[in-house]
Amino acid sequence: MTVQKITVVTSMSNSSLVDYVRISPNSTNPRKNPISVITIHHMAGNLSVESCGAVFAPTSRQASSNYGIGTDGRVGLYVDEANRSWCSSNAANDNKAVTIEVANDDTTSGTWHVSDAALAKLIDLCTDICKRNGIAKLYFTGDKSGNLTMHKWFAATACPGPYLESKFPYIAAEVNKRLIGNLEETAPEKPVTPVTPTAPAVPETDKVGKAVSVTLHQLSAGCSGPEVKTIQRIIYACGIDKNISVDGDFGPATKAAVIALQKKLFPSEPNEWDGIVGRKTWEAVLTALK
Repeated sequence: MTVQKITVVTSMSNSSLVDYVRISPNSTNPRKNPISVITIHHMAGNLSVESCGAVFAPTSRQASSNYGIGTDGRVGLYVDEANRSWCSSNAANDNKAVTIEVANDDTTSGTWHVSDAALAKLIDLCTDICKRNGIAKLYFTGDKSGNLTMHKWFAATACPGPYLESKFPYIAAEVNKRLIGNLEETAPEKPVTPVTPTAPAVPETDKVGKAVSVTLHQLSAGCSGPEVKTIQRIIYACGIDKNISVDGDFGPATKAAVIALQKKLFPSEPNEWDGIVGRKTWEAVLTALK
């Protein structure tokens, strides 16, 4: 039987998908917040990753992005993920977002179409960003409350254009399929007790429909490690507590947020509002993430 586990990585490394690097001087180093958002833009032109890098190279431009994707599907890196790009006309957003500029293969029809190769690589890149930064799920809500956002919500612009904007629900869905299907876990930093160790593991289904099991641990005050970070990020992404620290330490603030999450998951079962992430809470969270 395959065992599926959960991992959270917060190294702010850069993507291995990068084909071209030209670091722009237009950035704030380092960024002020952990990465929790992806903001997608369009280039408003059919630029190669080299051409886009040249646009962001002069200090007079006062603009940049973390990544760019050409019509051919190649990826450019212009600002390290550890740093804030100057992309969304909004410092608060850019300090927590990885920003991506995507080339348009049609600049005349008004739809600002992007190629299939660029769209496919955009999904690959978003998935990679989520995995490396511990983003459990992409939420496209149609406004700034989600963690998949667009430039037009922060400035008077049509970016990312009608075509790419229409693809946001699809992008989120495709990324989430890969995130849920490839969850892994590193060992907890402190000893924690398994969730109902004598009972069968939580049943799940992998991408091809085979039964797998999820090995998780019961989390409570005093625990620490990647699983705690996973719960903290889920709490943030669900809007339970937008100020929660994703630090891997299960302290009083995390316990209070877990209780708020349990009230949302089990509104008619107050006996489940104990601030302990046990088997039932994990099952409910995994179901909600599907």
